[in-house]
Amino acid sequence: MFLSFARRSLWASARRGLGFRTIATTTDIATKTLPQINRRQPRQSEGAEESWVDSESDQQYSLRWQGTGPKTVLLVKKSDSAAVDSAMVSITRWLHATYPQINIVLEPLVFTQYAGQLPFIRTIAVGDHLEYSRVVDFVITLGGDGTFLHVSSLFQREVPPIVPFSMGTLGFLLPFNVADFQPQLRNVIEGTSTVLPRMRLTYAKRLGDGSLDARVNVTNEACIHRGTYPHLTTISCYLNGHLLTTSVGDGIIVGTPTGSTAYSLSAGGPIVHPLVSSIVVAPVCPRSLSFRPLMLPSSSRVTLLVHPKSRGRATAYIDGRDCGELKHGECVEITQSPYPLMCVNRDDLAAGWAQDINQLLKFNRTFSYPHDSLYGSHIPDDDDY
Repeated sequence: MFLSFARRSLWASARRGLGFRTIATTTDIATKTLPQINRRQPRQSEGAEESWVDSESDQQYSLRWQGTGPKTVLLVKKSDSAAVDSAMVSITRWLHATYPQINIVLEPLVFTQYAGQLPFIRTIAVGDHLEYSRVVDFVITLGGDGTFLHVSSLFQREVPPIVPFSMGTLGFLLPFNVADFQPQLRNVIEGTSTVLPRMRLTYAKRLGDGSLDARVNVTNEACIHRGTYPHLTTISCYLNGHLLTTSVGDGIIVGTPTGSTAYSLSAGGPIVHPLVSSIVVAPVCPRSLSFRPLMLPSSSRVTLLVHPKSRGRATAYIDGRDCGELKHGECVEITQSPYPLMCVNRDDLAAGWAQDINQLLKFNRTFSYPHDSLYGSHIPDDDDY
């Protein structure tokens, strides 16, 4: 009830902020254009040394549009950043001038701030999340990895192609520089882009009687953790219905290849290439020296059960969001989602991924002596000592 009241209040405030003029929503926009996403044709190689190129190309996809092309774009931005705000205004004006047939949609709060400055923009009514899935052909993100994860939460089923521009703190998931937005967006709109499918997981919470309580898609990781409680929690981990181990510790992470560079990495998990379809299981501070991180087939079903004799409580966190407490005897089932994130990506994925883990994650950066790599010297900056 409180949430509904808050949504009504937000919408009423938006109307007051626009001087009671009609808010331009998407209700009159036709259903979105379905994209054609097909496996990219492998390159013809002349020698054995190039055979790996064929394998990688076969796992990426090309983006094409049916009919007249995309009709609606959703632009999602990071908040409280003057640089991001300026970039958003520039992109929306360029899109409207270059492709006037495309509807530009902003989230409600952003819409209220810019409706006067950008009279051609539209929004989706607060709380009407199904409308995103109905009308949005592709998404532009301006921000960091958190902005990217927010977009994932808006689409619980099929996700339209996402064009991510890096304007955040790290941006490991974001391949494009916002200075190059014009050629990148032209490629997307004209249907000449390469798409990388990023695997998601399905998180299903079951109560003590086995009934389903909640279901949600996961982009980075699902973590069962003791949270703020002082005692260690005891969690039994099952693989396809068979007991794998029972862990006493802070918790257990179950993540995707995309999430392997997030919380799982901090817990000692492996860095997994996005084309490796797998599920990562990593313990968080276990009371054991032999519980090592695992990589499981993507077809696996991982079940985490809060042990009935656990001294500590457990809380579920999905992509960093608190999803509530798990009581003793309750469990979560985690499987591969049938709805991956389709992310517009660089044509040369291998070079881009290797560059990112070197430049952003400082992969294998030495403290004792500098050494050269494909991306230059690894001599630490002064502020890295």
